[in-house]
Amino acid sequence: MPRTILLLTALAVVTLTACDEQAPAAVGPSPSLAESRSSVVQPTTGPWARIIEGSTGPGAQYALHIPREWNGDAVYYAHGFRDIDSPVDLRDQDQFYAFRDALGAEGYAVAFSSYSRNGFAIKDGAQRVHQLRGLLASRLGAQPTRHFLAGHSLGGGIALALAERYPDQYDGALLVCGMVGGSLLQTQYLGHVRALADAFFPGAFPGNVNAVPPGTVITLPQVVAAVQSNPTGLFAIASMAQSPLPGVPSGNPLDPNGVTFQTLVGSLYAGVSFHARGINDIVDLTPGDAPFDNAQTTYALHASPWLPAVALAPAVGFANAAVTRYSADVQSTKYLERHFTPTGALQMPVLTLHNAWDPAVPAFHESALAALAAEAGASGNLLQRTALSYGHCNIPPSMVLQGFQDLAAWRTSGVRPAQ
Repeated sequence: MPRTILLLTALAVVTLTACDEQAPAAVGPSPSLAESRSSVVQPTTGPWARIIEGSTGPGAQYALHIPREWNGDAVYYAHGFRDIDSPVDLRDQDQFYAFRDALGAEGYAVAFSSYSRNGFAIKDGAQRVHQLRGLLASRLGAQPTRHFLAGHSLGGGIALALAERYPDQYDGALLVCGMVGGSLLQTQYLGHVRALADAFFPGAFPGNVNAVPPGTVITLPQVVAAVQSNPTGLFAIASMAQSPLPGVPSGNPLDPNGVTFQTLVGSLYAGVSFHARGINDIVDLTPGDAPFDNAQTTYALHASPWLPAVALAPAVGFANAAVTRYSADVQSTKYLERHFTPTGALQMPVLTLHNAWDPAVPAFHESALAALAAEAGASGNLLQRTALSYGHCNIPPSMVLQGFQDLAAWRTSGVRPAQ
C-alpha cells in the first residue's frame, strides 16, 4: 500500500463524536461553589482581560475567558470525543484555541468545560456546558445579551441537544463536523462497518461489534493488511447502504495509488478504529449490554456503488449470509435515543459545517438533520455548509470563524445568510 495512504488517513484520526441521550439535566453546583475552587489570571497581552479556571461537580474543569472589550455576548463551547482513559482537562482540540481567541478579539466572552468524564460523554457534557451560563454570568456581573452555542464532533451533538431543549436560553448554535443526526444513527453506522469488516476480514480485528478487549487500538497497518487480503471486501462495505464509507471520487477506484482507493481505506480505518475506541464505554453507559442491531437487516448497495452492481452482487450475497447477527437490547436503544435524538424543531438559527468526506462522522448526519428540520417545519432556521475536503473536523479556523460571524449576523438581522 503506498506511503501516501498514511498522509491521507491521518486526517481520519481527529476525534470521534457521537452519542447523547436527549435532554441535559439541571444546572448543578452553584457558581459560588465553583468559584471557591477557581483561579484567575490577567494576561498582559492578547484579547483576554481575565481567564478564570476552576472545577465543578465530580472533576469537571471549566475556563471562562473575559475579553478586554466585551461586546455583551457569550459563546459556550462543547468539545469533541476523547478516549475514555485520556486526561480530563482543558486541552486544545480541533483548533479550538484559535477559534476561541478570534472570538475574544471580536469581544465575545467564551466559556468551555472539560466535562467530568471522557468517552461517550453526551449526557455529562450537556450538563457541564449548560452550567457555564451561570458560572460566566457570575464573573461578568451581568447576564450576556445573547448566548451562542458551538461544538465540534461529539460536542456538535451536545450543542444541538442544548439548543433544542432550551430554546429560550440560547440564541444560536454553530455545529462543526457534528453528530447532528443522533447517537443511534452514529452507533448503528459504526456497528455495521465493524460487523461487515468481521465478515469480509475474519480475525483481522480483536473483539466484535459489542465489545473489544480493554486497551484495544486498531492500527492503520492492520486495516491495510485486511484490505490487501480481500480488496473486494473494501468496496462491498463502502458500497452498502448501511455502511457508506466516504471516499473522494477521483479516477479509477481500483487504483491503489489513487485518491479514491486511499480515502476508502482511510474511512474503513476510521470506522473500525473509532468503534474500538468507544464501544466498551457505550456498553458500560447503557442499561443493557447490546446497543447494535442488525438482526433483521438485509444488506444492500446504495444508489452509487463504487464498483458496478453486478460485480458486487456476490459480495452482497456473501455479506447477508456470513455477517454475524446482533439484536439490540431495548434499554440500550432507548438510552441512545434519549442521549440523543434530534427533533429538528429548531427555534433559533443553527449553522452547520461538515467535511464532504468525513470518515468518522459521515455527512449523512447532515442529511438526517435536514430531513428532521423539514418535517418539523424548521428548515428556515437551518443553514448547512460543506467543506469540499476529506477528514474529520478538517475545517480551518477561518472558515469556522466565518460561520460564527454569519450566525451572529443572522441572529441580529433575521436574514438567513447565503449558502
